[in-house]
Amino acid sequence: MDTKMQPQLLFFDIDGTLLSNDTHQIPESALNAIAAAQKNGHLAFINTGRTLRTMPAFLKELGFDGFLCGCGTRIVCRGKTLLAHSLSEEERSRIIDLMEEWQIEAFLEGSEDVYCQRRDYRQKVMNIVRASFNKEGLGLSKFIEDRNFVFDKFVFVSDNPANSDAFIRSITSFIDVIDRSKGMYECVPKGFSKASAMQLLSEHLNISMDNTWAFGDSSNDLPMFEAAAHGIAMGDHSSVLEPFSEMITDTVDNDGIAKALSHFGLI
Repeated sequence: MDTKMQPQLLFFDIDGTLLSNDTHQIPESALNAIAAAQKNGHLAFINTGRTLRTMPAFLKELGFDGFLCGCGTRIVCRGKTLLAHSLSEEERSRIIDLMEEWQIEAFLEGSEDVYCQRRDYRQKVMNIVRASFNKEGLGLSKFIEDRNFVFDKFVFVSDNPANSDAFIRSITSFIDVIDRSKGMYECVPKGFSKASAMQLLSEHLNISMDNTWAFGDSSNDLPMFEAAAHGIAMGDHSSVLEPFSEMITDTVDNDGIAKALSHFGLI
């Protein structure tokens, strides 16, 4: 495949794809390979479930052509915001009411901050994650009980399957729920996804979806893999990606990104 003849759109998940789950850094090999692909005329974008606010700050300084954040709820291309979607006031209120009714523990993710409950969470993992947010200066401005904030999407962790099933049934008319396994669910406004963001960006740049490449590892990358012409699964990946993977490359730490870009002649 001679991909150097026309620009390709390269979309990268963050955790487990760009960032090592062990070092929480991007290997030098991946940075060099992505820069080489850009030098060849291709465009590189981060496509993540994280909101722009909760994305590690250093990623914004690495020369990516743009950021598709919050599972398609915000799109930034070359410094210009193409899309910014938040849940409506009615939707936000409904979600928090239902969380209280079904005792759901969540993090509500917005473009300004991530919002946690004021009291301690029941689940140890939630308190650990909240502490990591706080360490980064997140989750301190307002609390879920305050209700006077805007959010785009949310994540909850279930410790009661019956309650979480009832909660999910109550929101599916306006929320798409992604099962991230081990009781974790990512919840996004209906109609928004990593795939919808790719398609909007493709139209904006007038580059065919035939020229799109998805690099990912987890179940929330599935819409991206279904939409892309080429799917590259990392060495450690969710099995749901395999039917849509053109290649299973090596792990993050073993230069998986560089190996895949080289294999397909993108660098």
